[in-house]
Amino acid sequence: MDKRELRARSTLEAWVREPLVHFLLAGLSLYAALHAYERRHDHYRIDVTAERAAQLVETYRKQFGQTPDAQMREVLIQSDIDNEILYREGLRLKLDQDDEIVRRRIIQKMQFLAQNLHAPAEPSEAQITAFYGEHLARYTRPSAVSFTHVFFTDETRAQRALTRLRASKRSRAPEMGDSFPDLYDFATAGSEQVQRLFGRSPLSEAVFTVPLGQWSGPFRSGYGWHLLLVSARTAATQAPLAQVHDQVRGDFLENAQERQNRTDFQQLRSRFTIVRSDSTP
Repeated sequence: MDKRELRARSTLEAWVREPLVHFLLAGLSLYAALHAYERRHDHYRIDVTAERAAQLVETYRKQFGQTPDAQMREVLIQSDIDNEILYREGLRLKLDQDDEIVRRRIIQKMQFLAQNLHAPAEPSEAQITAFYGEHLARYTRPSAVSFTHVFFTDETRAQRALTRLRASKRSRAPEMGDSFPDLYDFATAGSEQVQRLFGRSPLSEAVFTVPLGQWSGPFRSGYGWHLLLVSARTAATQAPLAQVHDQVRGDFLENAQERQNRTDFQQLRSRFTIVRSDSTP
């Protein structure tokens, strides 16, 4: 090594040991880090990344079934920029605070996130069978009834019409009564359907108890009085597991997800301190 190289090396070593150089290097590193941080967190800087543009294109494709051309792609990007500007200004003005709609949306997203984090395992056949046995009421086909009725606003007229109907042996006669705002004839109607129309009334109970093939009544509903002829009735039946297997599997997974969600939330809740200042005991 010649004298020139020795002097250069000696000078470099002196610079390396110099505290002022260390201070300058540290300052430059800090400045670069702060500059990078400010670029990432600058309220008025919007970076349109290739990933974001691809996401906008894919969303458009899924919605409209075709890939946007270059002009539409630019429209999508500019619209996204406009939305981001409005979003950031809204945050700056704290418009997200004390807003019930925003609060509800965040709660909903947290619920979705919790479900995605802990999806239940696929149940075994033994678990499906056990779940079916524990929830037989879910898989019971309700009783159903087929009937026709004649409507009257007056009970006395309904009683007189009943005598004529029994004598005539007619299977339907809506024209003998008053105008009714809904159906006269029902096929395999369940109790829920009957109660939806006629309410919890003597009529909605009678359709499942009166003799078949015979005019009966009058029975009261929220509308008025009805004469009733029931032509068929089927009792509630238990659906075999083989017929509802997929439904039972889905119900099992939904039930398992709900239990896991409750467990996760209780763990999250335990991290919070709840201070009550209201008057509720």
